[in-house]
Amino acid sequence: MRYRTVLEVICNAANKDEACDIAGEYLKGNIDFGVEMKCHTESLAGHKATRYVASSVLVLLVLASFTFRVTPVSVEEGAETRTRYQIGIHDTHTVMPALKTRHREDFKQEWQDRKDEAILEYLKQ
Repeated sequence: MRYRTVLEVICNAANKDEACDIAGEYLKGNIDFGVEMKCHTESLAGHKATRYVASSVLVLLVLASFTFRVTPVSVEEGAETRTRYQIGIHDTHTVMPALKTRHREDFKQEWQDRKDEAILEYLKQ
């Protein structure tokens, strides 16, 4: 079985190069004082499993967000049906009450009359 070992060497140094030299001398056995070392060892199998699980979860999150963001929506225009890609969740519907228009011509005339009355009221002011 393979293991992963992480060594942390702590020492007082003026700069990065001096710290590397002191760590090298300590690991060779030439320095016995003034250096503190911490060691952590773990199985490499656990490290690989954690890495692969994290990668898999990340990929699944990206795919799931793509699936919910871009879904095909059917749009009927005249006699043909086209599919557009819009932002939204698939198979969502909006409930809208029926319009209270009796006949199309009556509705247009009533709307025009209201519009004319509003214009006359505005001009009177």
